[in-house]
Amino acid sequence: MSTIKEYFEQFALISLEKQAKFERLVGEHFAEFDLDAGIVTINNDLALPYQVLGTQSDNSLSWLWAWSEEHAEFQPEQLTAAMQLKEWGSENDLEEFSLPEVDIEHADGMMISLIAAQVCKASCYYRDAYEGGAVFVLLTGAGIDRQPPFELSGFLRAFTELVSRYDLNHRNVLLSYFPMKGLPFVEDGDMIVGKLESGEELRMTFDRNGSMMTLNGEGFSL
Repeated sequence: MSTIKEYFEQFALISLEKQAKFERLVGEHFAEFDLDAGIVTINNDLALPYQVLGTQSDNSLSWLWAWSEEHAEFQPEQLTAAMQLKEWGSENDLEEFSLPEVDIEHADGMMISLIAAQVCKASCYYRDAYEGGAVFVLLTGAGIDRQPPFELSGFLRAFTELVSRYDLNHRNVLLSYFPMKGLPFVEDGDMIVGKLESGEELRMTFDRNGSMMTLNGEGFSL
């Protein structure tokens, strides 16, 4: 069975591309949630269905799944994705997805939501902050999906922020992204050469621990 870190390395970058598409579509924005209808409206003109994943508390430093008994305020029809993920977690022996509460030092809301976005084939996730924490939801919308994929600058920004925040094997992250996107790449010893959908090329070398050493001929450091 894979660990949550292995699933995160597999799914994180492709889900961050979904986040970039959402940000490109809405820019600076505000959101209004209709809790009864299960719809969030962005900037008064973009209405999207949402599924509640759970909440992250700044006080207890914990993640609480939306299906837990403590979250009786959510409508059952808004918990379809969370229940799917609970089943997926049980099938894959991932306590982070099958137990109601998780220490965010082990798995925080961003990690859980990036994995969830890919498992549930959502367009992206959304974090809605409130005093003392935040609720995380999945969004679905064709307008998000139609946005352009990563260009080199966006790819590098997302990758750098990801590996700066989490202790991940850089090589594994990239060896997951290219084939999942159906993008051409070649692995040769300590080097990976791949091409983004934009046509821009990436030439990367790695050390024995899977950390990136160079990118397109220049040193890479965090």
